[in-house]
Amino acid sequence: MGEIKVSPDYNWFRSTVPLKKIIVDDDDSKVWSLYDAGPRSIRCPLIFLPPVSGTADVFFQQILALTGWGYRVIALQYPVYWDHLEFCDGFRKLLDHLQLDKLLADARLYAEENYGRWD
Repeated sequence: MGEIKVSPDYNWFRSTVPLKKIIVDDDDSKVWSLYDAGPRSIRCPLIFLPPVSGTADVFFQQILALTGWGYRVIALQYPVYWDHLEFCDGFRKLLDHLQLDKLLADARLYAEENYGRWD
């Protein structure tokens, strides 16, 4: 990511979309970091979760493109949770904190519903 961090697009992204830090658990060491871009009036945004070894800013190009088309995009960087139930509970609390109505859990479901199966 070294070359990307000096690119004009990445620097513009970082200067226009702030990195927010949110704590939703009783444990203050569990900090969610996120980039929230696009119209806040949209309460059903696209949400990106980075790979285990990635950070939320790996999606900067997608964020720039999608917000340019009017979408709201949230790229998350999640804290360490030790099991999936704890993660799901923290994720639910974050969604409640952000006052989101619903999410798209699986893009395949959306595609099948709107465009037919795509095996």
